[in-house]
Amino acid sequence: MASKYNLCTGRAALLLLVCLSWASCSLIKEDRTACPCALTVDIFDLPAYPVRFSLSGEEFYREWEVARDTSFMVRVPKGSVQLTAVAGASLPRTGPVSIPYGYECPPLYAHSQEVPTPEDTARVQVQLHKHFCGLSLTVEGPPGWGEPYWTQIRGCVGALEPVGTPEEGAFQCRLDSGDTIRLPRQWPEGELWMDLTTPEGAVRSFALGNYMLEAGYDWTAPDLEDLSLQLDLSLTAITFRTTLWEKVIPLQIEI
Repeated sequence: MASKYNLCTGRAALLLLVCLSWASCSLIKEDRTACPCALTVDIFDLPAYPVRFSLSGEEFYREWEVARDTSFMVRVPKGSVQLTAVAGASLPRTGPVSIPYGYECPPLYAHSQEVPTPEDTARVQVQLHKHFCGLSLTVEGPPGWGEPYWTQIRGCVGALEPVGTPEEGAFQCRLDSGDTIRLPRQWPEGELWMDLTTPEGAVRSFALGNYMLEAGYDWTAPDLEDLSLQLDLSLTAITFRTTLWEKVIPLQIEI
């Protein structure tokens, strides 16, 4: 009888020990703070240029290129990382995108954001933004006014940061009637001029930046609109057109 009692007592103690072990395991969570985060990056609607990505964080840096719409996964540290994506033609590997004097701005599309990565997984969608304005020009005037007149655009933004922020510098580019050039993103309060020019020099200068602001152009928009400019010297008016709006502004012109 005593042996049966001892056997039952032993089994009960063993069962209690097992239950306590299960309970303690259920209360203890695995510490995964040192484990990386699996970050999924989605990118769609790419421009006609390869996209250069970089991810940077504390003691971490990765860089690669993609050439088509895609989704991919990369392991990054927990906390947060800085994501930058840049696309365009003739862009430097690092540093600002300089605009040679006398040339138009290179096409620049960019995206930059801090991505939180506190958990084991995270996801981010990349949307590239357009940081240049395609400016086309048509000039009309009284009979016989044409050559040797032409126009040139000049301003004070000579470079763009990879994320599209303007940098100070001299900008000048010739713009003939019927042509289109790319203007870099401007500071809204910055100076931008259009000169009606002959081989001897400027005949008349227009405060193009002021006229664009008056017409409603937004240099702070995430994606800059292209702009069609019609300069009618015989009507002393300048017409601004985008895909969404049109604005006619009278001018004081003497030629």
